[in-house]
Amino acid sequence: MSKFHKDPIFFLQIFIFLSQFTNILSQTTDFPIINCFNNHKITNFTLHPNSTHISSIHYNHFLKFSLQNLRVAKDSTPKPTAIILPESKEQLANSVLCCRGLSLEIIIRCGGHSYEGISSIPRGNNPFVIIDMMNLNRVIVDLESESAWVEGGATLGELYSAIAAHSSYYGFPAGLGPTVGVSGHFSGGGIGVLGRKYGLSADNMLDVGLIDAEGRVMGRAEMGEEIFWALRGGGGGNFGVVYGWKVQLVHVPKGLLALVLNKAQFMSWPN
Repeated sequence: MSKFHKDPIFFLQIFIFLSQFTNILSQTTDFPIINCFNNHKITNFTLHPNSTHISSIHYNHFLKFSLQNLRVAKDSTPKPTAIILPESKEQLANSVLCCRGLSLEIIIRCGGHSYEGISSIPRGNNPFVIIDMMNLNRVIVDLESESAWVEGGATLGELYSAIAAHSSYYGFPAGLGPTVGVSGHFSGGGIGVLGRKYGLSADNMLDVGLIDAEGRVMGRAEMGEEIFWALRGGGGGNFGVVYGWKVQLVHVPKGLLALVLNKAQFMSWPN
């Protein structure tokens, strides 16, 4: 073995060289989106494989990770310039600002179940990015106020699980699909199994955290009742990016009897 391979200084020099090379690559003017991300401390993203940036190695993984609608998974389907996975409200707001400043269409993905494919493909022919909300999936349950704060990237299964971990007496009226994203479900109204008694998911919203095109974070009081009303059924990224929802918990019965038509049998809970 060469003496250089045994010398710790040799390895230190190699490490410094690679670090400097990566930094130079990241700051190059060929990647204005990277410059914007770096300036706003957005670190969790991956670029299209045509890019020479090191983050592109995870592109295909995250492109398909939460994609549930296989009709838009074809090779011929337009692909985003970048996939961003913000980890905080600030990173989400800054992601919006970066994309808007570079004239990139923003596609918001929560659960990836959109029938129309609007969580994966653009509405026009312009370059676009996908902001995947999967890291913003925290659920905070407050039994005292009978409410819960649900981040926009949570799924229905994560919401139900968090509520059940606190109490078997509370629930929330929403759908059956555990991998369906709450934001897409709620912004479409939210038809669910408790709807006959408690209405739609949208009927049980107390507040919304919305990030608009200017990067401002607004609650119900700031956005006004008209926008708050529109988000609960006509949202879907039309008015901004929903960072989180404050939902009203509802009481659930101790037992439930349901007819499962596709199995032609009765099911009861608890057994």
